[in-house]
Amino acid sequence: MPPLRYALPALGVLLLAPAAATLRAAGERPTAFTVDAPVINFRIPTFSREGFRTWLLSGGEGRYLSANELAVTNLSLTVFTGDATNAVDSVFLSPQAVALLDEARVRGPGPLRLITTEFEATGEDWVYDNHAKKVSIHKNVRVVFHAPLRSLF
Repeated sequence: MPPLRYALPALGVLLLAPAAATLRAAGERPTAFTVDAPVINFRIPTFSREGFRTWLLSGGEGRYLSANELAVTNLSLTVFTGDATNAVDSVFLSPQAVALLDEARVRGPGPLRLITTEFEATGEDWVYDNHAKKVSIHKNVRVVFHAPLRSLF
């Protein structure tokens, strides 16, 4: 049996599960990998072309649904400004989510807590698109602004 490998091709990350590794004859190469065990307490950073951190996806457990989809429990997604300041732009917290790694999108059917310096939002049934810098929350939305609203009209 080949060692279990968790490959995140879009991010160039390879995680090995040493407990599942077995010895092989010299020159024997695997032809296919299957992933049937979760990745526990993981962190996946992404970077801009200039080398600045853009986000850090972490979770208590991750399971591949397909080559591009990762089901995550206890999601914590920290989004950075993507520049030399390395400042945190926002933090997403959710008990369950699915990360679409190639598309830099994360979605979840259940609760979300979104924290920024300007506001905090909660709700359910949500989608975050990192390329568009857009979050959509579809149910039970509550927003608390941390700054005064000067004018609504």
